[in-house]
Amino acid sequence: MIGQGPAELVLDVGNSRMKMALFRNGRAVAHAAALAGDRHAMERFVGNNAIHRITLGSVAAPDPSFTAFLRASAPLTEITGASPSPVRSLYATPATFGVDRLANVAGAAAFLPARAVLAIDLGTCATYDLVDELAVHHGGIISPGLRMRAKAMHAYSARLPLVEPSAPTPLPGTDTAECLAAGTLHGLLMEVRGFIAHFRRQHRGLAVVLTGGDALLAARELKSGIFVHPLLTLIGLHALSHFHTAPGPAPHP
Repeated sequence: MIGQGPAELVLDVGNSRMKMALFRNGRAVAHAAALAGDRHAMERFVGNNAIHRITLGSVAAPDPSFTAFLRASAPLTEITGASPSPVRSLYATPATFGVDRLANVAGAAAFLPARAVLAIDLGTCATYDLVDELAVHHGGIISPGLRMRAKAMHAYSARLPLVEPSAPTPLPGTDTAECLAAGTLHGLLMEVRGFIAHFRRQHRGLAVVLTGGDALLAARELKSGIFVHPLLTLIGLHALSHFHTAPGPAPHP
């Protein structure tokens, strides 16, 4: 049993993995990961905790049976990229805005309020989203993540092998595998550095928050005082869920 009293369950479902967190009194008290849609893993994670609310954010293909299972377990709030948000977004196509990116924006604004923040999520894709000190989302960038880069070079060539990028990776490489690893890892790191430098020229005092599966690897290599927050997306989903259901002023579009 984690703490006392009812808890809120927040689920961030990706194409292959599902991140889970229990929140009590507004704070994450436990977290874990499992295969997407694995209800048995979710039940083991919840254990004996009484769940009074579930929040779901998913970028995976719809899974009606899993959604029905959640609805039968507790009141369910489903967050999408077009859900009401405490952050005003300038995104021109909210219907195509990924819920993970919306959650990162909300999480960044909650984590570092009244400050310009660049939220970087390093997963299957690398996403960058800029929130200014007035909690306005200015849009972002999407590019291939580490493994997508490595797989693309292998898939779209006749002889290049598939490499698993990891640190440390020499620069320059001295054989084909090292060259591929160097291009994959250091190419992404230089991209990250370049975008950070670009937005820091525009926003004095810009904070940078990394999240996603490759965030720790990148942070160790960047070494520039960047925040790493593995629960940023889950915290953002929690904030969006409460904003979505709370009475008050009209939400930002």
